[in-house]
Amino acid sequence: MKLSDLPTHEEVLADHLDADPEYRREWERTALARAVAVKVIAYRAEHDLSQTALAKRLKMSQPAVARLESGEHNPTFPMLLRISDALGVELAIDITPSGHEPQLIGSRARRNALESFEGNGYAVVVAAT
Repeated sequence: MKLSDLPTHEEVLADHLDADPEYRREWERTALARAVAVKVIAYRAEHDLSQTALAKRLKMSQPAVARLESGEHNPTFPMLLRISDALGVELAIDITPSGHEPQLIGSRARRNALESFEGNGYAVVVAAT
């Protein structure tokens, strides 16, 4: 079998999302958490920080940073504020009814969004700089 014959990550994920409604619900539930985790991990890597060093910047414990980076738990609004302030990153979350084009986040930001998905009656775009 050739490597080119293997399905891509996106194809495998799409199959799982289509085949398992519970998996889809969990994927949608943790979308914000995954998007924030990606941004926090990228920030830590770009700045060559350990989880402990990042925890000091965020005024939290290292295990709390590990939980944040796991992408399994949605961050609270105060946590998003703390991340933005301490790390100097801009976070934007646009929630619209399904079938409507997001108006708050521009098309360029939507193309580069950390996460974008449609749920039951809504669409969400999470962008960050």
